[in-house]
Amino acid sequence: MKIDDLLNSTKPIIYETGQEEWPYLLSGTCYPVKYDGALFITSAFHCYEDRNIQPDVTLYPRPEDATSFFAFDQISRARAPQAADDKHGDHVLLRVARSHHCQGEMDKVVALDLADSGNVRPPIGGDIKDFWIRGYPHDAPKHRIDYDLCKISQQAYTTNGRIGADIGPFDFCYSIRMMTPIPDGMHPSGMSGTPVYGVTNDGRPVYCGMITRYVELTRQYIAIGPEILVNSLRRA
Repeated sequence: MKIDDLLNSTKPIIYETGQEEWPYLLSGTCYPVKYDGALFITSAFHCYEDRNIQPDVTLYPRPEDATSFFAFDQISRARAPQAADDKHGDHVLLRVARSHHCQGEMDKVVALDLADSGNVRPPIGGDIKDFWIRGYPHDAPKHRIDYDLCKISQQAYTTNGRIGADIGPFDFCYSIRMMTPIPDGMHPSGMSGTPVYGVTNDGRPVYCGMITRYVELTRQYIAIGPEILVNSLRRA
């Protein structure tokens, strides 16, 4: 599996509002993961909470028809009871409904199977030589919904260039430092829900967590550790 293929599976959160004047809106970033054959779409919970919407309104395109979308049959989250704070709980998993989609269709979505422990690393792992992230900042110039033209344009920001990673300021979270975390003049709003992929010394892509916030003063991303998502998947 190539890192470029994984990055291309990361999509913006597009959702229906139910309003005639503004039928669609954008909110953050989402991405797929697999666990023992099941497919999940994952993001940061606050991308929905801040908009007062339910996560299952997410329109994640099906692989054979980008104008139709996956149906979901379960929403799940998990928290570590031993944690002293709840910042690590800012994630959500949407399980793709097998009653609506066959295994062959789900298999066509490029995603890491996190049931394989070899696909998961904490970002402070010693064999991580680089990080790759791809998200959808709200102020990217071509990332917008044009209601006059009835057109949704998507523009992602992709970057690599690992400076380092450390234990974060919250339990089960990490601080990620990149050479260019966000372009100068661009706000990181919209990058929440972005996966952090690592590339190991032998060139293998691995899952290292999910971005939940950005500290502008230090130019660091805060990422929820991969162990939290894996524990959520085990219970889903």
